[in-house]
Amino acid sequence: MEIKKDAVETAVEMENEMNAEVEKKQPRVGAPAVMKLGASVDDGNDLIVAEMPVANQRAEITRMERAIRGGEICYGKVIGVEVGDRNDVRVVVKRDTLRVVIPAEDFFAHSVMKDMETETEENKFIRYRRKASHMFDAAVSFVPKALGYNEEGIPFVVASRKESMDKLQEKHFFGPNADVKVGSVAKASIISVGPRYVTVECLGVESVIGTGGLSAFSYIEDASEEFHNGEGLIVAVEKMTVDEENRKVTVDFSHSLVERLEAKVETASEKMLNGRYLATVVATLKDYYVVIITGLKIRGLIPIKDYTGTDTLIKGDSVVMLVTGINKERNLVIGRCLKA
Repeated sequence: MEIKKDAVETAVEMENEMNAEVEKKQPRVGAPAVMKLGASVDDGNDLIVAEMPVANQRAEITRMERAIRGGEICYGKVIGVEVGDRNDVRVVVKRDTLRVVIPAEDFFAHSVMKDMETETEENKFIRYRRKASHMFDAAVSFVPKALGYNEEGIPFVVASRKESMDKLQEKHFFGPNADVKVGSVAKASIISVGPRYVTVECLGVESVIGTGGLSAFSYIEDASEEFHNGEGLIVAVEKMTVDEENRKVTVDFSHSLVERLEAKVETASEKMLNGRYLATVVATLKDYYVVIITGLKIRGLIPIKDYTGTDTLIKGDSVVMLVTGINKERNLVIGRCLKA
């Protein structure tokens, strides 16, 4: 989606409407109608340097104007989602002291959202707003397109996330000096989380990582309890498909692959066959108990039919596991057990 020329004017109107609502509030009793700052008083302390906020904001505006002229990629944190007069959704991002507004259709142009092309405008509105509401505090990329001021002189920026992701994809996947391949390692930004997955933005691609790809050594029952928006995650490219003709790229990222190949830790191997290990039950599936071997952080699967005990196992129970099989690719062992 191309940012339209009247985007700044539309955003100004929205800013003014919001400010008008704020102005309806009455000042507190005893407070002056208008508060103004007086002259600066010099205390003679030449060891401490402090800048007035307006000086910092001027510097930020200058940097943003330079970024607009050069089409530079910037980063900011998602702080809100708003609805305009035309029932359009806008994602609000904060960069330093500057408010950045990105139309939802542009913001989610490279997002994983199935069947959006067949949705009605009303359903698109609902889905955009819902998805944006799960991204608060996420760090995302954008290209600033224009700088505007509302009636009170407060600056804001209209930007495009699609353009920033297009630029990053061109650099890393489509360009003559494309530098990403299977096995490449990069820093991903976690932009939303759920019980069984996290969504990341990395190298201009938005991708979902399931719990299996988040840790090679521990069973993650609820990813939202261990990972949060705005955090960074080192990932490796596990699979990738680049369609140069249609300018489409899909990438499977994995943090567990980095752990398996980089960290010097014990992994599932033949020497464990017929060995007995202390383990802890971390989950119960339909036909299996899922355990973690104590000290090694290797996952194990125990068919429920192969549990030799009278009481049903629950999460947190300690068991003694006899290893009867291994799966090196998934770094797990299979076996029987009895309650410790």
